[in-house]
Amino acid sequence: CFFFFSSRRRHTRCREVSWARRCVQETVSTQSTWGFFTTRKMNFYIGLWLIVLSMICIQKVAECKFGPFGTEQPNPKYRPSMKHPKPISTFWGANNRPYPTNAWWENLILNKGEETLNAFPYIYKAKADRMCFTLPTLVENKEYIFSLYTDEWCVILPDSTDHKILRYDELSVTLRYQLKDSIATYPIVQGSPFVVTQYERVKPEIRTIATITQVIDEDGKIYKPEDNPILAPSSKVIVFMNNTRKWVVYFDKKIPIKVTSQSLSGVITYSGAMKLAVLDKQETSEIFDQYRNTFAIGVDLDYSVADVSAKIIYNWVVSGKGKLLMMALPHHVDAFERSKKVDGINYRTIRGVMTAIEGETWEFTEYLQQYLWDAPRPIDPDKLPAIKRALEEDYKYVPSDKDPYFFGIEIGRLAKLTLIADEIGDTEKANYMRSNLMKQMAAWIEGTNPDHLVYDSTYGGIVSSDGIANEQSDYGNGYYNDHHYHYGYHIFAIAVIGRKNPEFVENYKEPILTYVRDFANPSKEDKFFTITRMKDWFGWHSYASGLFEFTDGRNQESTSEAIMAYYSLVLLGNVMKHTELEKFGKLLLAMEIRATKKYWHMPENSNIYPDPFKKNRMVGIVWSNKVDYATWFGKYPLFIHCIQMLPFLPPTESSLDKEFMKEEYEIIKNENTPSDWIPFRVSARAIIDKEAAWLEAIQLKVFHVGTCRTIVYHWVATRKQSIKN
Repeated sequence: CFFFFSSRRRHTRCREVSWARRCVQETVSTQSTWGFFTTRKMNFYIGLWLIVLSMICIQKVAECKFGPFGTEQPNPKYRPSMKHPKPISTFWGANNRPYPTNAWWENLILNKGEETLNAFPYIYKAKADRMCFTLPTLVENKEYIFSLYTDEWCVILPDSTDHKILRYDELSVTLRYQLKDSIATYPIVQGSPFVVTQYERVKPEIRTIATITQVIDEDGKIYKPEDNPILAPSSKVIVFMNNTRKWVVYFDKKIPIKVTSQSLSGVITYSGAMKLAVLDKQETSEIFDQYRNTFAIGVDLDYSVADVSAKIIYNWVVSGKGKLLMMALPHHVDAFERSKKVDGINYRTIRGVMTAIEGETWEFTEYLQQYLWDAPRPIDPDKLPAIKRALEEDYKYVPSDKDPYFFGIEIGRLAKLTLIADEIGDTEKANYMRSNLMKQMAAWIEGTNPDHLVYDSTYGGIVSSDGIANEQSDYGNGYYNDHHYHYGYHIFAIAVIGRKNPEFVENYKEPILTYVRDFANPSKEDKFFTITRMKDWFGWHSYASGLFEFTDGRNQESTSEAIMAYYSLVLLGNVMKHTELEKFGKLLLAMEIRATKKYWHMPENSNIYPDPFKKNRMVGIVWSNKVDYATWFGKYPLFIHCIQMLPFLPPTESSLDKEFMKEEYEIIKNENTPSDWIPFRVSARAIIDKEAAWLEAIQLKVFHVGTCRTIVYHWVATRKQSIKN
């Protein structure tokens, strides 16, 4: 009965039940081959044993989607409340705090709300009286690739002057335009092959900046725009355009349609859905015809996390009856546990070619990183004396910067030095540095530092007091830029303290968890912080833009600092004995590493970006609509490449694998500017040639503030031996 009823649930909340069922089925099959199922009595004992086994499987395999890490407003003793100077946009409609401040669709609520959002495969732009969209073409060169947006189509609601966000979830946002009793609703869902408008009492109208050359109705009759025809009532038309594009347009029921050279418009008032899709390389609409009656309007995101792997599940919320068609990005295809691919539809996007998938549930398997505090191999004994001598020079380092990011880099350096002292057994220096860490972090936790942290009661988040007063201060922290970078370093330092001084973490548990809740809250039950502020659950990577509007959408530069942030959650969960936090950190970390290797790293065998851009081997900034071989702070190759590497930590083993680094290092091997970034290049070299990197490391004179001689030596000394050695 247990297994029967669980199988009847269309959208299971915790998918480990199905894993247990598979475990039992495999056991039954094995037992059958042994010939045990010969007596009724034996059947009883085997059945009882299977029930016990199923319970073990369920307990062992996974934990369900996690609850909140807190539900109370941050304690004003540590995080006094302030109102944000940037008012809440009217585009939010009836939605309430906490507000997403870094969603993939954030441009919809910033300023006039008219910059683009990329839902893959289509790019949208919301305007006062219309929703515009295109399937973008790509402009490519060695320095960048960008998605060329045009108002290829605009769905018009005449005289409407406003729109509101009706609802949103991790993979969708729905806008509503209304004029008196006429309503147009747009469910924009990542991965939808259809651009959907849901009408209530509207005469549909769509306009294009291209020229319509002919229209074919569902009976195969051809119409020329120059004849100003009104089509016989039809529920499907194919539109041919002078830009070589063909679009299929579906309606729920037959309506008469007027055609001009730049528009299609309904002659009568209509209630129902209108769906458009590009016929990219298809001669007919036959494939889309099979899926025309069903479209996604949102998602019920689910996941379960075991010790070594996790499941991520998209339960698509649908409208209509029939089979659902959606489009997957390359990393989805790599991670699918099972899927039903549909041949004949492949859209090329800035993230590579999308694949058509049939089905209302997508299930992925992600394997989790098992690194904790130390490198996965011991320090070379012959290099240990040099590390000890370097530590004598470095251990008295005191962080001095005042802003949360550069202080974070500095406190992260001190925390890493402390771990090295732990590893080599120098308890005296480790205790000295932990005392320094506690003094520094206590000031930030208690709010006694000059640029203290506050709770923003307008949007719902932790921001710096200087940053909320000036959007250009603290690298945009007050406007939610880079929060996972900034607070990731702080959490890393706190975790290192807690490894040996758990009472520190216990005493400050509530304000420490506000760091976590700010950028890694897993639950809607927490009414004071938005869910996973920085994470794009469709792309699996993070974005870092905050409340800043950009034509090319959201962006992220330093994937390695994002990896550091989620790794720090794992460490903090470990020292707090907070299993959910540790496992959630592992899930976010694994997702970030997969996306990093897919969309920032460009080995020769990658098919995401074409040459000549691919020959750069590393992307500097990934945007919603663009990729740049650049950084925010300069175009030196060491900047572009090494900002995707630092800080070098145990998860770097997975993100910077040896095969990729053989190609990557060739680009930067002769780069020596600026000089304080050379230690990062040397650390990169150690992944592929440990001994050569060591000879270079011992000659280093200048170090970036985020590293030092001890850290570089330790990294090199714990790499795998070079093949030739």
